[in-house]
Amino acid sequence: MPLPFCRHVIKFLLGRPILWHDLAFYDPVLYESLRQLLDPSVSRQERQTQLDSLELTFSAQLCPEEGGEVVELLRGGSTRPVTADDALEYAALYAHWRMVRSAHKALEAMRAGLRDVLPATAVEGLSAEDFRLLLNGTGDVDVATLMQYTSFNDESASSQSKIAQFKKWFWAVLERMTPRERQELLFFWTGSPVLPASEEGFAPLPSVTIRHADDQRLPAANTCISRLYLPLYSSRSILRHKLLYAIKAKNFGFV
Repeated sequence: MPLPFCRHVIKFLLGRPILWHDLAFYDPVLYESLRQLLDPSVSRQERQTQLDSLELTFSAQLCPEEGGEVVELLRGGSTRPVTADDALEYAALYAHWRMVRSAHKALEAMRAGLRDVLPATAVEGLSAEDFRLLLNGTGDVDVATLMQYTSFNDESASSQSKIAQFKKWFWAVLERMTPRERQELLFFWTGSPVLPASEEGFAPLPSVTIRHADDQRLPAANTCISRLYLPLYSSRSILRHKLLYAIKAKNFGFV
């Protein structure tokens, strides 16, 4: 039976550093909210004004189902306001609390159980993705299922007929890929080489953004939001060539 653990859970089991960006694979809505606090295009003064209006402190409010109390992210955090200078520290602490501290006992129990079966030395050379593959295998990517999950965004300013044709090319290219190539594309696109058991397993659902025509540019991807960026290539053969080249070169926009 597949065990689709989130990335931060696998990292914890393996003893790997958990980064605040790993939150994107667990709670993309919360991640996006925190990321907006760090938007580099916003001036320091504008960021401070935004933070002042939010009245954030170094604390987290639990939902009613979790008890409803306030948890301090660091000692004295409930009385320490978040400023433009320490917004990154706040985001990192909040993400760590959400992913690790709030479930630390359960995570420790899982890691202890794993160590009962496998010594730490047996997994020390594995990445989180290596371990995921060991748990779940690779399995073929069903193109029809992926089509149901995927949405398209058009930034090309091209005609609807061109966009419709390009979408057909895209799915035709995927259909003609080998199983291995489809797995590599899905990993390049979403951070996982396998489809989840249901739509709810995607967080968020995969999307494709079609950009202005440019046969020289490679596709790019943002795995944190499961988004693939494709220039509006002039032919299906160019689209196939660029996709295969990109997944081999791992041309991630952000991981």
